Amino acid sequence: MKSQVIRCRNLPKDPKVYEKIVNVKPIGILLVTLFSGAIITLLKPYLAVMGISMIVLSLFCLIVMPDKELCRFTKEYLVLYNRHNKEECTLVYWDEIAAWHYEWYKTYDQVVLDLIDGSTEVQEMYSIYAIKKNMDMHIPGKNKKNYRLGKDA
Repeated sequence: MKSQVIRCRNLPKDPKVYEKIVNVKPIGILLVTLFSGAIITLLKPYLAVMGISMIVLSLFCLIVMPDKELCRFTKEYLVLYNRHNKEECTLVYWDEIAAWHYEWYKTYDQVVLDLIDGSTEVQEMYSIYAIKKNMDMHIPGKNKKNYRLGKDA
C-alpha cells in the first residue's frame, strides 16, 4: 500500500495541489456572524445589544480560540492530521479506501476510513458538510451506512 504516515514537512508545498482544507474553526460562518452583527447594530439601533453580542462572540472565536487543520483533500490523496506527534500526518490514497462512514457522538464526530488492507483510519470532525461533498467527489459510492446510529453520512 502507498498510504503511510509521513512527516508534514515532506508534503508537497505547491498551493495549487490542495483542493480543500478542513479546519476546526468555521471561519466563513464566523465572518458572516460578524458582518451580520455589524449590519444589525448600524441599521437597527433597538437591536444594538444583540448585534454587539454577535460581534463580540465572533471576534472572540476568530482571535482567541485555537484553530488547526483536520484534513486536506487533493486529486490523488487525502491528508489526515490526527497523529499524536503534531509533526506527522497520514497520507491516504483514494484508490486504497474501501469504504467510509461518518459517526456522531455527543462531544465530537468522526469520519472512519476502511482501507483495502483491512486497517482503519479515524479522524475527528465537527461537521459532515465539511467532508461529504469532497468524499463523494473523489470516491463516489463508497459511503456505507452507519449502523451504530442508523444514519447515512
